[in-house]
Amino acid sequence: MNEAGRPLTASNDYNSTAWGVYAQDLFQVAPYWKLLAGLRYDHLNGSYNAHSYSYNGTSTAIGSFNRTGTSNYEMNVGEWSKRVGAMFQPSDRESYHFSAATSFNTSGDAYSLGSSNKDTPPEQSMNLELGAKLDSADKNFSTRYALFHSTKFHERNTDPLVNIAVLSGKRHAAGLEFDFSGRITPRWEAYGSFMWMPVAKIDIGAQGSEGEGSRPSLTPLVSATLWNTYQINSQWRVGAGLNHRGAQTPNRNPGWEAPAFTTADVMAEYRYDEKLTFKGNVSNITNKLYADQLYSGHYVPGAGRLMQVTGSYKF
Repeated sequence: MNEAGRPLTASNDYNSTAWGVYAQDLFQVAPYWKLLAGLRYDHLNGSYNAHSYSYNGTSTAIGSFNRTGTSNYEMNVGEWSKRVGAMFQPSDRESYHFSAATSFNTSGDAYSLGSSNKDTPPEQSMNLELGAKLDSADKNFSTRYALFHSTKFHERNTDPLVNIAVLSGKRHAAGLEFDFSGRITPRWEAYGSFMWMPVAKIDIGAQGSEGEGSRPSLTPLVSATLWNTYQINSQWRVGAGLNHRGAQTPNRNPGWEAPAFTTADVMAEYRYDEKLTFKGNVSNITNKLYADQLYSGHYVPGAGRLMQVTGSYKF
């Protein structure tokens, strides 16, 4: 049978039109104070068609497909997003801020509409943050701190392998973020981040997903990274770092969790001259076995020990 002669059909099609308009301004209201205000309007019209066919051919002859029906799903939404904030900046080395913002995206912008999400309202978020940014006197080292509270409504699932359209009707999380970067000494550079999320809860559940009152999946209590490099002399530079992720459950929380893990990386760099440099990296130096991607019935392990040696030459 000539496979090239087999008729082609479209099982579905999706068309959408979207537009948006926004305005935002940061303005000085006092010697050390600035205010931020923003407003955005987005509109989307989407149409999804799912076609069904009957086939009149046989296993030994090329036949034809006849369209027997079409299911159409429409979405026409428009929403406002708001943003306000205040910044106190008593010097060029420090600033303190508070911000509040809302945002939304529809059920049809990231993937096709369908029967499972045609009546789902737009996914919306509300984010509150209180934070600060502090720099060293020489401006070579910077730190940032933030307390946050985030609420999501009608949060949707984007994994096509999981037959769930909406992960929850409402969920919220709150915690602390801290990061730093720069030179501690002329030879020592450090970069790091830390996130602590003691509050995370499903407020309104969704069919087939996680229940009300439970901690959302894929939300570890603590996650952190650290990377250091030290310039020993004009030719040698070494580095080391840690990556940590707390225990977490996979989608739909089937009753088990992946334990917390920490991996370590090291690096050595030799600069022969201005043009030629050699670098060696070892990732996950202890060959730690850990779960990198989580699913309800299985997990994908993270990369094991990886050693790389590279050279670069500047012309």
